[in-house]
Amino acid sequence: LDSLGEAPGVQRCMEPLGVESGPVCVTGCSGFIALHLVEQLLDKGYTVVGTVRSVENKDKMAPLLQLQGKHGEERFRIVGGVDCLKPESFQQAIGDCVGMFHTASPFTFQSKDPMNDLVKPAQLGTEGCLIACKNAGCVRRFVVTASFACIFNAGVYPWDYKYSSKDWNKVSKPNDEGRFESAADGYRYSKIVAEKAAWDFARAEDCPFDVTAINPPMVVGKNYNVCKKADDLNTSSAQVLKILKGKQAPNPNSMGWVDVADVARAHITAYERPEAGGRRFLCAADSPTWTQVHTLLKEVAPSCPVKTAAPEAGEGLRLTLDTSALKSLDFEFT
Repeated sequence: LDSLGEAPGVQRCMEPLGVESGPVCVTGCSGFIALHLVEQLLDKGYTVVGTVRSVENKDKMAPLLQLQGKHGEERFRIVGGVDCLKPESFQQAIGDCVGMFHTASPFTFQSKDPMNDLVKPAQLGTEGCLIACKNAGCVRRFVVTASFACIFNAGVYPWDYKYSSKDWNKVSKPNDEGRFESAADGYRYSKIVAEKAAWDFARAEDCPFDVTAINPPMVVGKNYNVCKKADDLNTSSAQVLKILKGKQAPNPNSMGWVDVADVARAHITAYERPEAGGRRFLCAADSPTWTQVHTLLKEVAPSCPVKTAAPEAGEGLRLTLDTSALKSLDFEFT
């Protein structure tokens, strides 16, 4: 993994891409990040095809139908029945799309069987989507929603280590029996496997498009989903809710955070800028200690029973997150 660095792929698209280049596809378009991505693409004038596993879930469909009502069915087409475990199902969505934003991937730390619940669908979904793009022959750039989980070496690198797009997670992997120490390790490994699958595919001589990856840490911000219970939240937002409810005391050390709207915008920047091809981009705005996160949430929501006392051994160290690769594309965090 170390040899892959921050430019694991090949740049094939040498000119800028944009609205005039043609339609784009967003997989898993009912997701937390994907909804912001679809909205921003439509607001910029793109024609978008969005995929979902099922069109029967009214709550998940509500924000998508709202966007479709605003922009029209010609500008935003929704394709159901596209499932990571059915790679062939991606083909129906691509049509004549020039860009592919592959955001669909399971994200949970609660799985009891990460290999089947997380790793398998993440890898199969990415590979299936890549194959469908190759078969379509029209895709020029494939943007994959990766994760800081592919970069972060938890418990091995120092807690004040300076991470950048060149780093790869070499720690989270199954044991000889195919089991993980925790569901968190299973999730991280699923993201590593999916991102590496994209780079392996992209380096093949017969791959007609290039790949770029966006690697965000904890993603928070406005949620367009209709959430009736905590389990409906994306995992990062659920963590914030847990803190607000006083169910989580500050952990030691820190983690990276980024606003969901910035993550969506980073995807579009990486799609449009030709020099982003073949590269991965750490996408993080800040890395406060967990004690600082709790303190900030208490200031924002003083009536909530947020626990703000630092751990007995102190609040710990702060990661440094080098996002110069993304900023080299003239990207600024809001």
